[in-house]
Amino acid sequence: MNETPLHTANEQGISHGSLVFAIARGLIVPPAAIWQNKHYRLKFLLRSLWYWKPTNSMLTALAQLPEFPALLQAQVTLPSKPHRHYLRLGLTASQRAHAVVAHYHFLHQHTSPTLFEALTASEPTLLFSFTGRNEELFSLKASTARNAEREGESTLWLFMGNDLLASLTFSITGSAQCPVLFIGGVQGPRRQITNDTIKQATKACHGLFPKRILLEVIWQLCNQWHPEKIYGVSDAGHVFRGWRYRFSKARHLHASYDEFWESVSGTKAGRYQWQLPACLPRKSLDDIASKKRAEYRRRYLLQDEIEQKILTLIADGPQSSS
Repeated sequence: MNETPLHTANEQGISHGSLVFAIARGLIVPPAAIWQNKHYRLKFLLRSLWYWKPTNSMLTALAQLPEFPALLQAQVTLPSKPHRHYLRLGLTASQRAHAVVAHYHFLHQHTSPTLFEALTASEPTLLFSFTGRNEELFSLKASTARNAEREGESTLWLFMGNDLLASLTFSITGSAQCPVLFIGGVQGPRRQITNDTIKQATKACHGLFPKRILLEVIWQLCNQWHPEKIYGVSDAGHVFRGWRYRFSKARHLHASYDEFWESVSGTKAGRYQWQLPACLPRKSLDDIASKKRAEYRRRYLLQDEIEQKILTLIADGPQSSS
């Protein structure tokens, strides 16, 4: 099969309007075994013809970004995003295509090059690190949603040492005038990570459990990005609840999204999503029992540290603890 390197596609006269056919013919091949399979590419072509307008418009819009070749390298299922459930149930193919384009256009316009590269990287890339109560090393990383491509476009990862504690996948949708951040997935640790490890991490972060830390990062990013609203997928709205994945993927859903969003003062916004607050107000130390004030003070200091690292990250790129 003659394979055209992604960065030379335009040089060989492949126009934006023929990207679908170039991919189907194998002239542009994202770096994954599935795209080497002619049968898979035929299915892609047939689905693209069925969803022609959203598929073609999405690829045409993305191809105008200078980072398009890198996006195809990192997100190997990117061309077929409009064909399947994405972000939440209930979206049309056109809405799915628009959501994908909106995310990358927003990042391209509103983030530093370094942050853009991290949020679209094929592997988790360090954004910053911090230390816990007993000098535990925590790392906040970001990447494309390569392992959760149905739940969004970018993933945040929280590690303690080499242990992955939690991940959160999101996309920025809506319009340029009214952006919306949508969280399509929040995952806990892998099976080999014990409950004792999670308890240790929570204690090290002064009572903030791993998923809550990731949500804190989202809130701090939103303080800089200023989305109109923040949404999180509901239990019923998760893409794995769709008929296509009900028996093959739904078993991977363990924790309740509804309970998590309710615990952070979210409000139900229809069957498939929750609207989340822009932040959680801090309790006054005067209103906290004296025996707990020290822990809350340390918790607030950690939140302030995360805020400062986000500010530095957006201004200058990834930073790590000294």
